[in-house]
Amino acid sequence: MSATEPMRVAVAACGAHWEAAALAEIEQDARMLLVRRCVDVADLLATAGTHRLDLALVAVGSPGLDAGVVERLVELGVRCAAVDGDGAALGIDHEARLGDLAAAGSVPVAPRERDADPGTLVAVWGATGAPGRSSLAVSLAAASAAGGRRTALVDADVYGGSIGQLLGVLDDVSGVMAACREVTRGRAASADAHLLSLGPHWDVLTGLPRSDMWHHLRPDALETVLRALRRDHDLVVVDCGFGVEAAMGQGPSRDQVTRRVLDLADEVLAVGRVDPVGLARLVRALDDAGPWRRPPRLVLNGFRASLGWTEREVAQTLRELTGHTPWAFLPQDGPGHDLALMTGRPLREVVPTSGYVTRVERLATELVTTR
Repeated sequence: MSATEPMRVAVAACGAHWEAAALAEIEQDARMLLVRRCVDVADLLATAGTHRLDLALVAVGSPGLDAGVVERLVELGVRCAAVDGDGAALGIDHEARLGDLAAAGSVPVAPRERDADPGTLVAVWGATGAPGRSSLAVSLAAASAAGGRRTALVDADVYGGSIGQLLGVLDDVSGVMAACREVTRGRAASADAHLLSLGPHWDVLTGLPRSDMWHHLRPDALETVLRALRRDHDLVVVDCGFGVEAAMGQGPSRDQVTRRVLDLADEVLAVGRVDPVGLARLVRALDDAGPWRRPPRLVLNGFRASLGWTEREVAQTLRELTGHTPWAFLPQDGPGHDLALMTGRPLREVVPTSGYVTRVERLATELVTTR
């Protein structure tokens, strides 16, 4: 904004008593130009994404206004100011006063730069049809923790979490949902209070108990939680849902959480089953999820001699169809996984000699040491 240009302002009062007075002041002050009177917070975000804004005047109690929204506005270069309220808990650093609203935007805001995150974030993802995402995520986290690395396992499957059941942990409250709620209420420092400790090196955030609760996981809030976990853990393993469909219009989408995790991850493990149906689904899923920021590592689960294929034949087929070379083949161990499931323990604890366990432990070591 140059010295001769008026300040471009959006107002999101959401019915607050000061709205009429603020609009009148903006109209009469040549230093300000009203870009839009937003009907709600979603309208404010859409406006900030499609118009150049210098200042957003908001009511602190507006439905949907949280720390994630404020962070997004700042990333877009918009100064957020609370009118007739204290927004410090949401990360709003400025207060605007009626009669001198222009003062709130007198200094241009600089987008906040994030510190580098030290830990490794691994997303375990794959096609629909239960290819073994959650079992791999649990085994990977268990192997990492057993190696003395501080490890966090996060259940972010928006189609229904299962990590708690796999580990015999049945929380009354979803850990990931509660952590995200702390962030949206401006209490990001309290998010780690919802971690469950499974050992000296292993923490877990349990997932959603029902798929219809997906709207409680907001991508911005989850990103804040994951970045905090990376600062305190060597490895953060996130069990993702399979969906990658883009949002339709400005409304929220169930699959936005998965897409955000895939974008944030240092490594994506794309899990598929080694059978005709599983491979076909994996090929389509890889195409639907692209373009990739970083090529995913293909993990082929359930390999067995009875299929009549060799690892080399499967690898060659996938290279021809997707351009990706499989990173790992995991052998089928149905009895071992059954025992682990029925006892609520990781596979490495119930069948430590399993070939599946041996291969996953090598993967865990490589993921941390190659970054």
